[in-house]
Amino acid sequence: MSATQVLQTACLLGLFVLLAGCYGVLYGLGHLRGRREWVTAGFVAYGVQCVIALAVLFFTPLVAWWKAFIGLSCALYLAIPPVTWRYLTRLHRMEEHKP
Repeated sequence: MSATQVLQTACLLGLFVLLAGCYGVLYGLGHLRGRREWVTAGFVAYGVQCVIALAVLFFTPLVAWWKAFIGLSCALYLAIPPVTWRYLTRLHRMEEHKP
């Protein structure tokens, strides 16, 4: 892998992680504040993350198992904010009903 390829791959992977964070934060804030457009913006960030993942899969010289890891991670990221939000909601409901 050349120095240019390393930098390009690193930039794509950095964007991949940044977009995952944007998705989680926007999803959480959208539900917390009751702002549907923020939740939608979170899903848009996830969609862009998927495009970046495809770029990593098709245009970087990473070995196959790294590409599989990125693809699987991208698929699993879709579920993380909703599952976390449900868990936190349930946790806070239990706290409210404690004597």
